[in-house]
Amino acid sequence: MQSQRNMRFLIVKPSSLGDVIHAFPAVSLLARHEPEAEIDWMVVPAFASVVRYHPAVNGIVLFRRKELGQLPKFPKAFSELLSGIRKARYDGVIDLQGLLRSAVISRLAKTRVVAGPAVSREWGTGIFYQRRLDPGDRFRHAVRKNLSMMAEFLGVPEPDKAEFEFKANPVAAQRVVTLLRGSAKEKLIAVAPGARWHSKQWPPEFFAETLNLFYRDHHDDYSFVILGSPDEKPLGEQLQKHLKAPAVNLIGLTGIPELVEAIRRSRLLFCNDSGPMHIAAALGTPLVCMFGPTDPVLTGPFSDRAEILVPPLECIKCFRRECERGECHRAISAGDAKKSAEKLLGI
Repeated sequence: MQSQRNMRFLIVKPSSLGDVIHAFPAVSLLARHEPEAEIDWMVVPAFASVVRYHPAVNGIVLFRRKELGQLPKFPKAFSELLSGIRKARYDGVIDLQGLLRSAVISRLAKTRVVAGPAVSREWGTGIFYQRRLDPGDRFRHAVRKNLSMMAEFLGVPEPDKAEFEFKANPVAAQRVVTLLRGSAKEKLIAVAPGARWHSKQWPPEFFAETLNLFYRDHHDDYSFVILGSPDEKPLGEQLQKHLKAPAVNLIGLTGIPELVEAIRRSRLLFCNDSGPMHIAAALGTPLVCMFGPTDPVLTGPFSDRAEILVPPLECIKCFRRECERGECHRAISAGDAKKSAEKLLGI
C-alpha cells in the first residue's frame, strides 16, 4: 500500500534581507501547525544563506532577479525558475511578497492553492490569488502582517509572540573566531555603518565619535568589529581611520553566515536601518540604531532589546532615498547614542 506523502508548501519572499527575516516567524508558525510538512522558500541567490538558517526550511528555489531582467539571460533564468517551482506539487504557495511579479510567478507553480495579501502595493496582484489573506492594520509591523496572513491561511489564531528561529552554524562561527583571533577582546561590540539608501546612512565620523566616547568613558575592556557588505568597504576604512579604540574591520572578509555569527557573538550592534539590524533583532542581540527617512513602527527592529534613535525633525519618515539637506544625520548626538548603548549593556 502506498504511503501518503507529506504536505508541501512554498514560501515566496525573495528579498530584501530585512523582508526575508521578517517572514521567519510566519514560517515557524506554519511548521508548528504542519510539523510533518516540507517547506521550500523562493529567494534571490544573495539571501539563500539566510533562508538556510531557518530550521523548518527543506529546499530553496532560486529567484535570479538580475538574470531575469536581462534579455540575453532571461530564457535560461526563467526556464530554471519554472523548473524549480514545478518540480514538486505544492499543497499551498504563500506569497508574502505581495508584488505583481511574485504573484504571477506563484501562480505558475503546481499547487492546489495560491495565497497572498488581500492588500497590495501594485494593482492587479490579487487576481492571481485563490485566497486573499488579511495582513491587518497597515500601520502594523511587517512581522505582524506576515504572521496575520499565515495564521489566516492555517485557520488558527494569530500568536501573541513572534518566534525567530536561527539554527547554529558552527562552521561560520569558527571562521569568525579565526578572523578575530588575537585582535578582539571578550567584550565585543559590532558596528555596521552601511545602509541601502544614502539617506539612511549616518556618516562614519558619527559612528567613530560615538565609539570613541564610549571607549574613553571607562569602557576600555571592549573592542569593536566592523561589519558590512563588500561594497561598503570604503565606509569601514573611513570609520576605522577615525577610531581611537581597538577595532577589526571584517567588511569584505565575510559572507552573510559570518555576518550572522559575528552579530550573535557580540554584546551589542550599533547600526543604521539596515540588514544587520534585522539580524540582530532576530538573534536577540541588543542594538542601537538610527531612523530618519523610514518608519520604525513598520519596519524597525522587531525586538524589545533595541534603542531606536529618531531625529526630532518634522521631515522624518519622508521615504526619500537621497537627501541633500542631511539634517537627520546632524540631529542625533554621539553622546545620546553612547548613553543608549550603555543603557542596553547595563553599564
